[in-house]
Amino acid sequence: MADSKPMNHDDSIGQQIDNEAVKRYFDNPRGGTAATVSMMTHEYNLPASAASYRLNKEKLTISDWLSEVHDSGRVIDVGCGAGTWLEIFARRYKTVIGIDQSSLMLKAARERVAHLPHVTILEGDGRHDLPEGSFDMIFLGGLCMYMNDQDVMALLHSLKSRLTEGGSIILRESTLHQGVSLSQGEYQAVYRSVILYRKLFGGAGSFRVEVRRNYGYTNLVTAEELVNLRRRLLPFLSRDSTTIGALTWWALRGIAPISFWALPRIFSQLNVRWPRLQNHFFRLRLVG
Repeated sequence: MADSKPMNHDDSIGQQIDNEAVKRYFDNPRGGTAATVSMMTHEYNLPASAASYRLNKEKLTISDWLSEVHDSGRVIDVGCGAGTWLEIFARRYKTVIGIDQSSLMLKAARERVAHLPHVTILEGDGRHDLPEGSFDMIFLGGLCMYMNDQDVMALLHSLKSRLTEGGSIILRESTLHQGVSLSQGEYQAVYRSVILYRKLFGGAGSFRVEVRRNYGYTNLVTAEELVNLRRRLLPFLSRDSTTIGALTWWALRGIAPISFWALPRIFSQLNVRWPRLQNHFFRLRLVG
């Protein structure tokens, strides 16, 4: 993944996110499938079970939020990627719609949910091409990190008018401990702190905001950080070894009570900023 350049929040990052570059990256990933790119595991040679582990942890993190949506509900996944969450929603809710602008992701999503007739998948940019109608839940699984501040607020402003009474917008976004950072080059993304996301939500409307740390993501990123460390310290080993990647993952799983539970929480308490990236779920509900 491209290096990130730290920036002050006052810096104008809006004009530096090239939507066409984002689309090209997800249409033509190097060394990955739509599924692995959607979970951002394709550059680290980790086993498929690593992505499944993360996903299961994520589902548990917001299981009560999902349960609050009636099974007759109407749900849309904006930026649905390879359809991982679409399939989850389709097994719970009556009407499910996904929209994405990447042809590679759309193909994978359609194949994934082909056996589920109540799922509709649309090609388009969620900022401009949303279908008509109101929704009980709107899900954005890592979409805002590819948009500038103004686009995020405009999208959320548009989405709030499409919520049913009592409906919710759920976002899952990669975050920083503080400030903002821009990844440039082939891979472009904006990483913001939770505080900055709260400010964006406030600029988009009167929302009641709930935040939950995504430890499933932290577990996966811990493995990715160790892969990067091994590549730097032991350059004589194969950079892209599925065997070493699998050994790294299963070693961490073997001491999961320490590596995946205790250490992230201890680091958080001590304000140790590792891993550099976190991830959070946000639930937005209209006030009043």
